[in-house]
Amino acid sequence: MFIPLYPKLPLLDVKNTWVYIRVEDFVVLFVLVLWLFLFFKKRVSIKTPLTLPIMIYWLIGALATIHGVLLIFPQTSNVFPNVAFLSFLRHVEYISLFFVAYCAMREKKFLNVIIGILVFTLLLVVGYGIGQKYLGFPAYLTMNEEFAKGIPIRLSQLSRVPSTFAGHYDLAAYLVLIIPILVSLVFGFRNWLVKIFILAAVVLGFGLLFTTVSRVSFFVLLIALFIVLFFQNKKLVIFLLPPIGILMFLFVSLQPALLSRFGDTIKEVNVLVDAKTGEPIGNVKFIPSRKFENKIIIQKKVSDNAQLDTSLTPKEEIQKASPSSLLSLSDLPQEVPLVVAPNLSTGENLPQGTGYINLPLSPITKKLRYFFYEASADLKSSTSAGVFIFHGDFIIKKASAYDLSFTTRFQGEWPRAQEAFKRNILLGSGYGSVSLAVDNNYFRMLGETGVLGTASFFAIFLALGIYIKRVLPNVDSKVAKSFILGFVAGVIGIALNATLIDVFEASKIAFLLWILTGVVLGILVLYQSEKIELYSELKKAATSTYAVILYLFIAAVFIFSPMLNDFFIGDDFTWLRWVADCSGSVNNSCSPFATIVRYFTEANGFFYRPGTKIYFLMMYSIFWFNQIVYHAVSILLHFIVAGLFFLVARKILRSHLLAVLAAFLFLLISGYSEAVFWISSTGFLFTAVFALSSLLFFILWEEKKKIHYYFLSLITLTLGLLFHEQGVIIPLLLILYKYTKDESVSLRKLFSKFHYLFLFVPVGIYLVARYSAQSHWFSGDYSYNLLKFPFNIVGNILGYIFITVFGPISLSFYEVLRNFLKGNILIALLLTIAVVFMTVFAVKIFKSFEKEERRIILFGFLFFAISLIPFLGLGNITSRYSYLASLGLIIVFVFFIKKLYVYLLSYGKDIGLVAITTLIAVFFLLHIIQVQQIHLDWNGAGEKTRRFIISIDALYSDYWSKEAVELHFVNVPIRYGEAWVFPVGLRDALWFAFENRNLKVYIHSSIKEALDQGGTSALNPIFKFNDDGSLEPVFRPKKFSVNK
Repeated sequence: MFIPLYPKLPLLDVKNTWVYIRVEDFVVLFVLVLWLFLFFKKRVSIKTPLTLPIMIYWLIGALATIHGVLLIFPQTSNVFPNVAFLSFLRHVEYISLFFVAYCAMREKKFLNVIIGILVFTLLLVVGYGIGQKYLGFPAYLTMNEEFAKGIPIRLSQLSRVPSTFAGHYDLAAYLVLIIPILVSLVFGFRNWLVKIFILAAVVLGFGLLFTTVSRVSFFVLLIALFIVLFFQNKKLVIFLLPPIGILMFLFVSLQPALLSRFGDTIKEVNVLVDAKTGEPIGNVKFIPSRKFENKIIIQKKVSDNAQLDTSLTPKEEIQKASPSSLLSLSDLPQEVPLVVAPNLSTGENLPQGTGYINLPLSPITKKLRYFFYEASADLKSSTSAGVFIFHGDFIIKKASAYDLSFTTRFQGEWPRAQEAFKRNILLGSGYGSVSLAVDNNYFRMLGETGVLGTASFFAIFLALGIYIKRVLPNVDSKVAKSFILGFVAGVIGIALNATLIDVFEASKIAFLLWILTGVVLGILVLYQSEKIELYSELKKAATSTYAVILYLFIAAVFIFSPMLNDFFIGDDFTWLRWVADCSGSVNNSCSPFATIVRYFTEANGFFYRPGTKIYFLMMYSIFWFNQIVYHAVSILLHFIVAGLFFLVARKILRSHLLAVLAAFLFLLISGYSEAVFWISSTGFLFTAVFALSSLLFFILWEEKKKIHYYFLSLITLTLGLLFHEQGVIIPLLLILYKYTKDESVSLRKLFSKFHYLFLFVPVGIYLVARYSAQSHWFSGDYSYNLLKFPFNIVGNILGYIFITVFGPISLSFYEVLRNFLKGNILIALLLTIAVVFMTVFAVKIFKSFEKEERRIILFGFLFFAISLIPFLGLGNITSRYSYLASLGLIIVFVFFIKKLYVYLLSYGKDIGLVAITTLIAVFFLLHIIQVQQIHLDWNGAGEKTRRFIISIDALYSDYWSKEAVELHFVNVPIRYGEAWVFPVGLRDALWFAFENRNLKVYIHSSIKEALDQGGTSALNPIFKFNDDGSLEPVFRPKKFSVNK
């Protein structure tokens, strides 16, 4: 009770930091001394189920700090050994209360006392918060150096309430931890008076949460409460979700402060940009020039952003300035553009250099030759003028920007923590090596203690989770069980909160968390009926299905996260324009409902992919041009496909280990990389997710015969059709599983059964909808040549096998072979016959395998072939088409690895194991190298488009956004290595830059063609692409007249 209620008042100063030693530290010290006295009297014990994990965590923290102080701190500025040592001691102090709480839980009846204290403390916290809001109770904050001195502060009516905590985020985190416990206890107590009293405390706590105006805490508390309801009564969740959602919506609607915070997360601002470099100068606004009356205004000319930074001249130099540099009020227009120095911003106004979302793609609204700059207070004190006017080449862009809290995370705190982590990924840089507020506890852990420290921290809660899972069924007290379930939900909420707040570092939260952890484990031990071998349980957990899926997620993030900052390229702009520009719709209706309906009813000659269009509509509406989010979704989908493949492969291969190997092989192979790196290929990933989901649900239906699995299979099958044409093969994959699982069942019998035949109904409906929407069918690059159809099938199958096994390096060989065979039809025919004979020979070998082995091989090869049905007849191969099909070949590949290992066992187990490990390592290395090279290609392609956007901005003229204009381009880049640049999409990229529907874009093969077709008007300019993607204007010969 003392720790949550007593304010953070400083007692002793600490050198090199403004974090103090406080009263609570001495209270904890007193409790620990008393506990140690009892420990040496052998009345309490340090032996607990979590003692070893905690000791390991402390040890790694100590080693990380020693390593940091000795090797990293001497080469790093603003880090201090005394701060590192005290930070390490504080982490020991936090967890030490776990042992005190654990030893205190000697009897089951103590739990009621603890519950009473929790409720009473919450009511006091709520009461003090109300007093701060309406009665002027003082707040004691630690949010900056001045506040941390313990000075009482009286909050305004608009301030966020911290109650007895050191900040509103700490209070919100406390409520996230406590409220789920109390809500869960409502289900545990039978006495209705107790239920009502606890519910009243919960409602008051919820009301206090709204006064903190904490967005992340609000959401994670809702998630934690949902988990509580799920734990207590799964059926109740279904019925309560709609009314709870309505009530929460109404409650939030009556809280304008919280709504305002959500609305301010992303703002639309006018940004002044250096036209030459594309770098932001600051937020600009137009103000009346009379504001500068009786002020000295100094003029300066700057050539770029770097010169601007150094052009604020000291007082001595200004006094030497010539009279012509001074400007009088009569020289000014009625309104002038003004940029304010960043430290003049207050509250959450966006300062200069804030987190703009993809500024290069923000539309230009105006071109400027000058702007006014109002200096900060510090600069005013050192100069004779407070206002400057800078002349140069500038443009104003209408940009979206994150608010200050997100900006400081993205641009300052998180990058610094990541730098600390990179110094030593195993141990980090030691405690005290990152800033006081990282605002992501996991980045802080990685930065300070590395992978080992972070893993050991999670191991503590993993061990606790094992005890909860094993002992909870033995807990016969409904109150105790509800308390434990509420604590689990609260910890999950805190863990989610830690993604944006350092909750595990906030002393009041950390002390309370570890006290409750000790209480929960103490309760579990009281109900424990059998010994739990923690090591074997941890080992089992580390190899479980959930653990494998976690490893796949970590691997996906680690391998593909470098692509997060890759810029948009050609087709991406086309997809985004389809969702941003509704001028082509009926009645120009831009309402979301009408737009979504149009996606299902109008294809306008393009492919029928309404699901993909809806995805881009949602992403553009919420995240606009933030490429990080688009790429993050691609990585997430790729991980989901790998996870689903692991579950499916386990059913097919009937081996956990082989399924793990198959999933990691799929995650790492490079042949399909285009599908992951290219934002425009997201539809492939969605289709693969739904195809595997449908197959997995179908398998579960076959095994358990529960009808809801069949309907889930149908639903996911239908969703797969909406994202890409490849979805038409999903029913065939389901039939394939049934056919290979039971070879006694013929295809004729399968198709005679209604529930198998009904799988094709969504495909029929899809084809009718596709036809009525006038979509693209077979033409151009996506057409079949009936004469070459058999050759294309054979050639494409071989090509996709090569690209899956060897990666994109096989494409050059494949192209040379294919072009050679195109010119030598006779040789191609002979080669085709040879392939047929080889296939017949392979079939004979296939028949020699056992039945179960034949089932696996047949499923793998047919899965590969069926997934490629829409593409095998095309005139060439494309790497992204192999994405889903590669799963079949991987199953076969893994099977033969197993067969090879069994064969090598005759030479000894060690030789077999080393040989197979070497083979797999070489395969991984082959593909990892290619994945890295492919990333460099896509990154380079994105850099070309980014430089193009910056160049076109620098060349911008105001009439480009308003009048009918023609832009002519020469030497447009199509590819960069394995990546696309502008195969299409140049017109759409320019539409976003200028938002001019009268803009016409022409692409020419040469400068001569551009001059011949571009007309004589210099107002319709011609540009040539340079090798780096930038533009260079092409000037017409002087004999051309300049008239519009």
